[in-house]
Amino acid sequence: MGRKWVNLCAGLLVAVLLFAGAAPARAQAEFAPGSTCHATAQTPASAASARWNCEQRDWSIDEPYALMRFDLRGTDNRQPEVLTSRLVKFIAMQVTVIGSDGRKSSATYRSQDAKFGTSDWVMQFDLPAYDGPADAILVEIDRPARPLLLSSLAVAKTPTDTPQSLRMELMIAMMCGVLLVPLVFNFAFFRVLRERFLLWHVVAVLFMLTQTFVTSGLVNRFFDFSLETLVLLAVTTFNGAIISAAMVAANIIEPGKLDAWHRNLLRSIGLLILPVQLVYLDMGDLRPFASDIYYISFIPVVLLYVSTLWIAARRGSRVVWFQIVAWTPLLAVGSTRIVSALGATDALLTLQLHQHIAITLEVVITSLGVADRFMVLKRQRDRAYEESRTFETLAERDPLTGLMNRRLIENRFEALRAEGFTSLAAVDLDHFKDINDTYGHGVGDDVLRAVAKALQPDAETLVVRLGGEEFLVLLKGDDPLRRAEQRRQAITTRVAHDVPELSSPVTASMGLVEIPGDAIPDADFALIYERADRLLYEAKEAGRNRTVSERMKVFKPRKADRRRVAA
Repeated sequence: MGRKWVNLCAGLLVAVLLFAGAAPARAQAEFAPGSTCHATAQTPASAASARWNCEQRDWSIDEPYALMRFDLRGTDNRQPEVLTSRLVKFIAMQVTVIGSDGRKSSATYRSQDAKFGTSDWVMQFDLPAYDGPADAILVEIDRPARPLLLSSLAVAKTPTDTPQSLRMELMIAMMCGVLLVPLVFNFAFFRVLRERFLLWHVVAVLFMLTQTFVTSGLVNRFFDFSLETLVLLAVTTFNGAIISAAMVAANIIEPGKLDAWHRNLLRSIGLLILPVQLVYLDMGDLRPFASDIYYISFIPVVLLYVSTLWIAARRGSRVVWFQIVAWTPLLAVGSTRIVSALGATDALLTLQLHQHIAITLEVVITSLGVADRFMVLKRQRDRAYEESRTFETLAERDPLTGLMNRRLIENRFEALRAEGFTSLAAVDLDHFKDINDTYGHGVGDDVLRAVAKALQPDAETLVVRLGGEEFLVLLKGDDPLRRAEQRRQAITTRVAHDVPELSSPVTASMGLVEIPGDAIPDADFALIYERADRLLYEAKEAGRNRTVSERMKVFKPRKADRRRVAA
């Protein structure tokens, strides 16, 4: 009795196991009308035994061959004309149309057979010719580069240019036009301020412009690129935009508003991105994992960008607020794509149009930040220049009278002689020490300021205070002796008017020398001043309050024509 129960249980167990093994096979052999199923296979020959997944998720390229089956029964699309998908590289694609009468029509396609859209990042292939309605379409893909090729694959009627697609092309063209504008301004800015962030922004804009031009499909209106070239351009320009945008941030954020560690990380971001790009483009044995590796590599990039914005904002950076507004849409789109690519959604969310808009916003807003930073730096430079000029002026001007000092005249003397200033007069106040001793240095300063007004510098007369009560007058033009003498005599009147507390008039003595350029061509300041000072000494010796002058005719003192002018 016991043996019978054992045999019965064993028979039931075998039956259950056989049923469990046979049931999936039947399920795999039957496809629901209108279903879309996918599978993987080691070889084309093993496709018949592939385990099909008819859910729109878990897209896999783990095996060399990926399979797609579109069941057209019960649908309105019984006679499709093209196969469409996003642009993804592959080796070969065999498409088989299964007619309602059981007949099959097959064709094999390679990347050069693809036709590319002009208003989106899509490609299409003409289905093989067949008669009558079709029940199913089977697609066998040899080594697809990304699962996106499977999740985006679809059958449809031949697409034509519609008003909607033409409007999309026009909108993308307008975006590209907007992206061109900052290039002109950056080059103009760079001519004024040679700042590196301006050049990096030019590079970033060029990458973003090319990225939009290529991935929007607009490039296919003008160029006949291969699938491999389009993918290379798309990946390279996207990564180049990220690297150059990081370089813009590293160079544009104000000193002290971002730590050196973050700046260096931003400058080194290409060391992470470029090797991953090479893996993604070449793939080889890493093909099933290349897409995940590629998207995972952007997680630290996103974290670096976010932490950079956070730190700079906390430290009071002004320009970082432009970066925050500019980067937020791109970071949102990029983060969504990363999360969806790593399995958070049934298929990758490409968000292509969202990316175009985010790139345009990034360029426009960052350009405003660049312009704002440019203006801040220009104001700082202009302020520094003005301060430098102020210090230079202070160094070349007498602080009491505002007249030029000896340093300025000595530095410019050769140029001044070339301009025609060939007469030099040394002027010294008579008995000025007595004024300081009697009335104090405050009244003495008032007297010196009054003397500066009396000497009246103008376009043909330069006046210099050498120090103390001694002045120089340089003259050009006609009759320099008369003009200098008028100024010497005006000192008494001006001082009496401006300093009424003085009990006696203030006079001055003057020594003037005229040395035309052809008389002593190589005469320097020291030589001519020495002659004028000697004449001044003679005026003092002759009783003060007078002028002694000399006009040189040749380079020989014995032939000098000397004359004295009494007060």
